[in-house]
Amino acid sequence: MNLFQGLLLSFIQAATEFLPISSSGHLLFIKGLLHYSEIPLIYDILMHGGSLVAVCCFYFSKIRQTFGGAYIEIKQRQPDKQQSRFLIYIIISSVVTFAGYLIFKNPIESGFESPSVLQITFLVTTLILLSVRFFGPKENRRVSEKAFYFAIIVGLFQALAILPGISRSGTTISVMLLFGIKREEAAYYSFMLFIPAVLGAVVFKLSDISSIHYIQANWFFLILAFLSAFGFSYLFLSLLVWIIRHGRLWMFAFYTFILAGVAWILF
Repeated sequence: MNLFQGLLLSFIQAATEFLPISSSGHLLFIKGLLHYSEIPLIYDILMHGGSLVAVCCFYFSKIRQTFGGAYIEIKQRQPDKQQSRFLIYIIISSVVTFAGYLIFKNPIESGFESPSVLQITFLVTTLILLSVRFFGPKENRRVSEKAFYFAIIVGLFQALAILPGISRSGTTISVMLLFGIKREEAAYYSFMLFIPAVLGAVVFKLSDISSIHYIQANWFFLILAFLSAFGFSYLFLSLLVWIIRHGRLWMFAFYTFILAGVAWILF
């Protein structure tokens, strides 16, 4: 992989990770179309690491407020524990996602092998995004006001989004909007879920790295990969939040519908 290919993949991964169009689906599409070889594992880890740091930086003050508020609620034994309930729901959703992955690990992993699956999964993303446009309620509620089964359902849909072509951000945010959650809070909850999901994936992938020689020989290129992933991720995360704030998330359904058709023709 040369520098241009590396920067291109960083751009595509960041754009599709945060916009509701599926990063794994696009990478599988590109590999099938251009016959790319497998992306080096350490490069994949650094791209996700850059995206993770971007999320933490973007939401730094809000994350600090959430954890600080939860600490105060517990310490002062406040009856209304909004921040604590929010964090508990994040844990529940993450556990459900992990359990779903373990149960359906084989069919999920087989979905990454052939780009032909994209004609179905991109169509699923299209329908999920359109559901917000036609069935989204007018409520404007907080996550902490919902019952615990809300966190289970969001976790299940995040597990579904492990399949390439089904957008994690688009799916989880759309489901929360259908529950009547405030737009910006739905985005915040979705990307708080992104943090443990990516941390788990990175730790799991690190165990597969067998040689340190590649890292030593390509350290400058790998640093550029991380920085480019961070920069592009921060940019597209900012763009997505703006899109959600203006209620335009559903418009990406046209793009994913076209991709489903192209995948049907090509693969």
